[in-house]
Amino acid sequence: MRTLSITAATLITLLTTGCVNTPDDSGTTAAAGSVVSANPQTLFAARLQPASGLETSVMAGNQLRISFPGMTAFSHDGARLSSALQQQLTHIVESLKGINYQRLAVLGHTDSSGQLAYNNKLSQQRAEQVKAFMLQQGLAAETIAAEGRGPAEPIADNNTAEGKAANRRVELVISFEQPLTAAVTD
Repeated sequence: MRTLSITAATLITLLTTGCVNTPDDSGTTAAAGSVVSANPQTLFAARLQPASGLETSVMAGNQLRISFPGMTAFSHDGARLSSALQQQLTHIVESLKGINYQRLAVLGHTDSSGQLAYNNKLSQQRAEQVKAFMLQQGLAAETIAAEGRGPAEPIADNNTAEGKAANRRVELVISFEQPLTAAVTD
């Protein structure tokens, strides 16, 4: 999977779609609202820019992945959302308002401690907790799904305490109708 910096993608998109204030033929400047012509991913990415602690990557299939590196989202053996995660999720929901997207998948993860069946259940509970919080913040129920992934997709070494903490996480994958206009090249 190739990733592209959202900042670069946003800049490229804004430049290639003409979403900048430039003089028109009558000598006046284009309305600041011209950004509305940008695609939904670009608008969403631009709204997310002020947030720190988020990592975004463009995926195949018109999808954008949001992760929270370095954040302890859940305690060991727990599904309760940390206050830091709640703040980030609130910002994401606010950034999604007025944006056309097809689906938001909440992916819950665990470390490898314990039994696989238990971890699968716990990861689903984590995803459901995030979904419930985002619904409370105003997302439409028909656009959001919760999926538990258990310990199957670690991002760090499960043999260390730090690695296990990193693997106890949630990720969001947002699917958009329109493709991102910036191309990924070699």
